[in-house]
Amino acid sequence: MPGTLAAQRAVDVQLGNWSVSGPDPTLYSASLWRKLTGPVGFNIRGLALIDDGPLDASLFGAGPEVTLFRGSEGLSPYAVGGLSLAVRSAGSADVAVLWNAGLGLEANPNSWFGLALEVSRYVEDNGFRGFWDLRDDDRKGWMVSARISYRWGGGAPGGGGSGTSAPVYSSSGPAEPLSEAGAMLAYDIVDTAIGVMGEPYKWGGTSTDEGFDCSGLVYYAYAAHGVTVPRVSREQAGAGRSVPRDVAKLLPGDILVFASNGSVNHVGLYVGNGRFIHATSSGGVKVSELETADPYNRWWVERWVGARRVLR
Repeated sequence: MPGTLAAQRAVDVQLGNWSVSGPDPTLYSASLWRKLTGPVGFNIRGLALIDDGPLDASLFGAGPEVTLFRGSEGLSPYAVGGLSLAVRSAGSADVAVLWNAGLGLEANPNSWFGLALEVSRYVEDNGFRGFWDLRDDDRKGWMVSARISYRWGGGAPGGGGSGTSAPVYSSSGPAEPLSEAGAMLAYDIVDTAIGVMGEPYKWGGTSTDEGFDCSGLVYYAYAAHGVTVPRVSREQAGAGRSVPRDVAKLLPGDILVFASNGSVNHVGLYVGNGRFIHATSSGGVKVSELETADPYNRWWVERWVGARRVLR
């Protein structure tokens, strides 16, 4: 993503240690994670907190979590927070609520495998009161855990714009060639995009002051020459006229459309000679190639669903 490749879904296995008064319980957790939109993800998990102390205060439960910026390529931080309903193996029959909030550092070495180290504050709330109103018998402490993820579903590296479900656009019906004026304008638009090579990735970014996401880069390059295109990737995927999914029929300035599972989630700008410029969270604004010899470029080719020609 050559950083790593984010995905839209993951199965996680997590192991951790909860530092509380008395014996430190061990966390065992399995979960199903799904990217929702932009930086937001949703996690449903089951967990066991095994306490080997004399009171056998083990907990078994399940519940939801919300994540921010999880599933980015390369080495990246994320935030997590959630709650779980849990029952004890012994002692009080009351149902406890486990609140958690913390930060993690995630590494995705390829499109299907991820590792993370997470530090979270966990609170065992025995009266549904939350972080703000705890009793002496409410256990609380820091959890340090490691997580292994198996990913699938192929969200686009760098995510920008929108991953909202949209049709995969037809590659039939080639657009007409550009006029001489249109071709000159297209080269100017491409030059503008190349001029910001190396600018950082910023979700929602559309300028050199803040950085760019994938659709923000396309929007910026066109707008610099007085051409208005939609702001988000799913709408850019419907702009202009369709161009066949054929490198030989592409022209500089065409908007390349990428999708996974019928959902448009990335765009780039064709620059010529089989290359396109785009913004990803691993390397900011950079050039990639529509060829399959390199695994990173092949990942893009497999998700390239068509192109759009805005100019005439």
